Amino acid sequence: KGVCMKDTKILKVATMLNIKTYPDTCSIHTSCHLMGIDGKEPICPKCEQEKIEKEKIAKVEKFKENSIRGVLRRKSLVDDQDTFRCSFENYSTKNGTIEPSIKQKARTIAGEYYLHPEKEFNSVLYGTPGTGKTHLSMSMLKAVNENSNPAQKCLFINAETLFGKIKAGFDDPYSWWTVENVVDFLGSVNLLVLDDLGTESSMRQQGDEASSFVQETLKKILDRQRRVIITTNLNSNQLNRVYNPKVVSRILRGSAGHVIDFNDIKDKRVLGY
Repeated sequence: KGVCMKDTKILKVATMLNIKTYPDTCSIHTSCHLMGIDGKEPICPKCEQEKIEKEKIAKVEKFKENSIRGVLRRKSLVDDQDTFRCSFENYSTKNGTIEPSIKQKARTIAGEYYLHPEKEFNSVLYGTPGTGKTHLSMSMLKAVNENSNPAQKCLFINAETLFGKIKAGFDDPYSWWTVENVVDFLGSVNLLVLDDLGTESSMRQQGDEASSFVQETLKKILDRQRRVIITTNLNSNQLNRVYNPKVVSRILRGSAGHVIDFNDIKDKRVLGY
């Protein structure tokens, strides 16, 4: 009786909508008869249902993709919000200098991170301040973030800002910025920029050497995260003075062929670039 009542309701709805069932069946769902609404071209109900489900899945996947790509803007730590505007397109180069070749090398390295998300290696951009290391590192990161398919989770972290937040949390039992949380989060992304390494002056012990806390924390981060673009004002000799051999070896891990020297570039901030 229940089945008959159900069929009667369906028939009434079909009549109200002027739905017509045709004797022809779907070429895919051979047991499903085609239906037409108000004289429109007949369709297969099952095909339409599958189409709707695919559209739902596509929307969910797009939401996930946008969420991954959005990590860069939502979670990064920059010391200047204008850093987010940096790109390869607005990195100006001067003819007759090494700037064009440096820009191209940065593009090539970014392409390697983009094409080989499974490949673990670090890149080091070093040289005097104001020469565009931060600009190109963000450009590399944005190129990977915007073009990778599937999306790669990318993060930009200014080293001094990071350690400032960790230090500020020492006296706050509710602070999220614990070493454990930082190491877990920085280790969870697909590509990390660690910007201005060596500027953690507020947490430096006497002399040039970084404090043991900074060194231990950096070692933990670099043990967890094997795809890092590092910018620093320090050359190799200075790195060895500031950090112990274990930290330096992790900074330089896999960096052969992925090192860019900015020392021959003039300060772009002074020149108004």
